Amino acid sequence: MFSVQHNLAAINSNRQLGITTNGVKVSTERLSSGYRINRAADDAAGLTISEKMRSQIRGLTQASANAQDGISLVQIAEGALTEVHDMLQRSNELAIKASNGTLTEADRTAIDKELTELKDEIDRTAQSTEFNTLKLFPDNGLSPRSASVMETYHYEFSYNLTDNTFSIGRLENAGAAARGADGAVSTGSVLADKIANEFVPNAVTQILDAFPSLKNAVGSNTINMALDVSFVDGPGSTLAYAQYTYKTNSGQVTSMLLKVDATDFNDKDALGTGSKAEVLESTLAHELMHSVMQYTMPKQMNGKPGSLPNWFVEGTAQLAGGGFPTGWNNGLQNIAKGLADENDTSADANISKYLKSYTVSGRPYGHGYLAAAYAGYLANGKGAVTGANIAAGMDNILSDILNGKSFGAALKDNTGLTESQLNSLFSNGNADLVDFVRKLSVASLGGAGSVITPSLATGGTDILGDTATVAPFQIDPSKVFVDLESGGANVTLHIGAAAEHYMKLNLYQMDSKALGIENTSMTTQNAARESIEIFQQAIGYVSSVRSYYGAAQNRLEHTIANLDNVVENTTAAESRIRDTDMATEMVRFTNKQILLQAGQSMLAQANQQPSMLLSLIG
Repeated sequence: MFSVQHNLAAINSNRQLGITTNGVKVSTERLSSGYRINRAADDAAGLTISEKMRSQIRGLTQASANAQDGISLVQIAEGALTEVHDMLQRSNELAIKASNGTLTEADRTAIDKELTELKDEIDRTAQSTEFNTLKLFPDNGLSPRSASVMETYHYEFSYNLTDNTFSIGRLENAGAAARGADGAVSTGSVLADKIANEFVPNAVTQILDAFPSLKNAVGSNTINMALDVSFVDGPGSTLAYAQYTYKTNSGQVTSMLLKVDATDFNDKDALGTGSKAEVLESTLAHELMHSVMQYTMPKQMNGKPGSLPNWFVEGTAQLAGGGFPTGWNNGLQNIAKGLADENDTSADANISKYLKSYTVSGRPYGHGYLAAAYAGYLANGKGAVTGANIAAGMDNILSDILNGKSFGAALKDNTGLTESQLNSLFSNGNADLVDFVRKLSVASLGGAGSVITPSLATGGTDILGDTATVAPFQIDPSKVFVDLESGGANVTLHIGAAAEHYMKLNLYQMDSKALGIENTSMTTQNAARESIEIFQQAIGYVSSVRSYYGAAQNRLEHTIANLDNVVENTTAAESRIRDTDMATEMVRFTNKQILLQAGQSMLAQANQQPSMLLSLIG
């Protein structure tokens, strides 16, 4: 059939030519841009996936740059610490040099001048080291002696008074803490394990044996407590402390914690060979006496009006720990040093002067110890001045308090003295009190012995020694825990494409005060000798911080390698979605060009068909 009204062949050819022309246009666009997707219409789903990948790629690329900036920051900090290390090593060298007896005072003065310059340079380095104007050792930074570079060893105890057994364990998440044949926990810290496995069980056992009323107050219950050996506030300040919580409705203690500052003690101290071995055991016994009293009489130990006075609380704790290792009655010890025996009255005038030089409430550890010991002595009928007799008398006072008497009534009923009268004996240099203190001084290391030991003359590292019979340990393997605490100033490095992908880099104080070397001196032989340990500790602090930064740099380098790998492979995946396959597209473009030429030819022929029909009419 032939028609001139509708040239269907031309219409069809034109439609096909239009399709081919659009195909050539798309191929041309793809070949010229290099992208398979130039607009959402090209591949709507593919565009969504591609843009999401692009966001990740660009974010990770920037994160990699951020991590590299973090490495630069760490390297600047570590470079500064390298110089601080060198200066501390030189300071330690000077301290050892100045400790030698062959030097004169003038020599030591010259050495001290160099030390002063070194400390000033350490301070200047701490103040001026910056990255992009950001101070790397800010005043609000972490202490180099802080828990961020020290592990916190946390233990839980359960003391069963029914069978006198201790259950000792560590909390969760510590991995494989070793356990010996005797059940003792071994975490790798000699100090922490010694305190947990020996000192705490021994001290609690000895305290409860010395003060039966406290043990009876616990009854058949199980005493639960925890121990932290960790950073508290750095060397030379708080050695240890006890704390507790209790139910306000019943007054029953629910949890107790003994915290020991690991910056004040070391492994040698725990083994009895360090310079603070005696202080360690004395401090632990003191704080554990607090713990037992807190457990058995929380209402009287809460510090509120009507509770036990501070001198009695601290003085009674000193009865357990003894004041000799911590030096609270060194002055009395020096006064009584030359006494022949307890009846030698030659030093009584000086003892009286010593007693009158302080108030009991104003010196709760030293005079508080003497007042508590004297109260125990009176409460037991003025027998021989021995630890057992003093403890027995103090136990009478504690028993009355536990049975509901006020402190004032318990003191008066057992000693015949009011608190005010007891205080006045000190301020008046009472002869009977002087006689007691003299006898105590002879028997107890200058009036500072521990009453929980078999003899007041036994002190120091023997306070918590093998004198107590401690039941075998029981271990709960499920209780294991090691934590790494942190806080203070830090830099947040964003090292990922998501909001939560960041790491915190701690910043530290690094001046002479933070390192604990501020007051070191080389002007005397003794001062220089004391400085040696201080500088060696400071070297260790800086080493810990440098190790932290070194570990952080290694982490960031691994982070960069991982980020770059993710960027590379995500880019490859995104390319397969978004980019043009040039070879395939050229084949398609060539095909479309041939079809375009053919379509143009066919359209031309179709348009000639009407004129061809005129030959039929003519």
